[in-house]
Amino acid sequence: MLLRNAALNLFGLGAPLLVAAATIPALLTALGTERFGFLALMWALVSYFGLFDLGLGRAVTHQLASRYADPQPDSGIGRVLGTALALMTGIGVVTGVLMALGAERALPYMGRLPDAAEGARAILWMALAMPAIVATSGLRGALEARQAFGIVNAIRVPMGLFTYLGPLLVVWWVGPRLDWMAAVLSFGRIVACLAHAGFVLRGPHAPARLEWSRDAVRPMLRTGGWMSVSNVVGPLMGNADRFIIAALLSATAVTYYAVPHELVSKLWVVPGALTAVLFPAFVVQASRGTGGGGRLFRRAVRGMALAMLPVTAALSLFAPELLNAWLGPEMARNCAPLLQLFAVGVFLNGVATIPYTLLQGAGHSRTTALVHCFELPVFMGLMWWLTQSHGVLGATVAWLLRMVFDTVAMFVFAPRALPGPVEGRWDVSDAAWLVAALLAFAASALPDLAPRVTVAVALVGGTAFLAARQWRLLSQERSRGGPA
Repeated sequence: MLLRNAALNLFGLGAPLLVAAATIPALLTALGTERFGFLALMWALVSYFGLFDLGLGRAVTHQLASRYADPQPDSGIGRVLGTALALMTGIGVVTGVLMALGAERALPYMGRLPDAAEGARAILWMALAMPAIVATSGLRGALEARQAFGIVNAIRVPMGLFTYLGPLLVVWWVGPRLDWMAAVLSFGRIVACLAHAGFVLRGPHAPARLEWSRDAVRPMLRTGGWMSVSNVVGPLMGNADRFIIAALLSATAVTYYAVPHELVSKLWVVPGALTAVLFPAFVVQASRGTGGGGRLFRRAVRGMALAMLPVTAALSLFAPELLNAWLGPEMARNCAPLLQLFAVGVFLNGVATIPYTLLQGAGHSRTTALVHCFELPVFMGLMWWLTQSHGVLGATVAWLLRMVFDTVAMFVFAPRALPGPVEGRWDVSDAAWLVAALLAFAASALPDLAPRVTVAVALVGGTAFLAARQWRLLSQERSRGGPA
């Protein structure tokens, strides 16, 4: 079931990537670097505020997963869901009002647009959709808690496509109008919210009615409180870099930074697909207190490394050639070194999502929150200093250093969250992932193409060998009657 749901998530998150690859060059040509930089900032703004829900989206999954796992779910589902949606809608309204009031003041930090009024209207349109954006995370959390990933992705795929096709349709019909693009994107977010609500309220295990319960507020906020710190601080660090670059350099510099970042960060669909499924599974394993959580954790780490290493290594090895073929020699010259560093960070962060999900699912979200709170001032200061002194390359180095620290911290703290006795052991193949990654990413600095091709061929062969070995071990465990 976990593999099937992860595959559904991977399709739902990955299908829009093909559209993104086709539309970003067209949008860049139509909008120019300044306007495309502003559009990239709007995507980042919506992505960030979509997580500004006090951790209630994950809290809904956490509160409901064990209830749905019960053969006879209790009536508390309606109280949990009703209370969470009321809180999240209120948060969305407040967030939208604050965005609307600060629209004009935010413009100087988002680049220098020829028409400032157009930029302000774009922010107002995005503010209008904030209640729907925030509430959607709670509704999606309810669907994920009952493992309804088929429904989640049936909505996610068209909305992911619309995120990129919507602005392109505006370019064709109206012209390069950022306010119209924001209006179209806002309409899509509202439709997505209504679609989620329809399935939550009418599907299996649907609550008879939604209820507001004061008694449910405290456990809801307690569960989501520390998660909210990570949900706010983590994306803040993930999106602040573009605003710092815009403030210190220019919107054009944001484009040089955002294009390779958008390309490689789309690979986060792989950890996103798996961790969305693992989170409710870790919740259930933690409630049972068995050794299954440890086995699941180790398999997930190995599987994530297997999935992430070949793609990120290929992006790093062939970054100049890929960007030259996709966007031309000028973008390749400015963006290839950044893409190589981003690929390293995305590999590390992808693997680190497994211990992060384990910590949150097992009730140790305070640990992840404190790690992120420590990172925030260090990262912001480092990002500001390196951007000011070394431009977009310095900003990328600051981003990579944060990924390294975050990965080390998650693996240091994860063992304390493993429920029950830890069975099995790590073996030599686990060290092989790290060695292969170091060799592949180091080889990307080679100037000639032929040695990099040799490294790529060796990497593919080694990955195939390790994958076959892991599959054989899993098959042996299944034949012995162990959990698959």
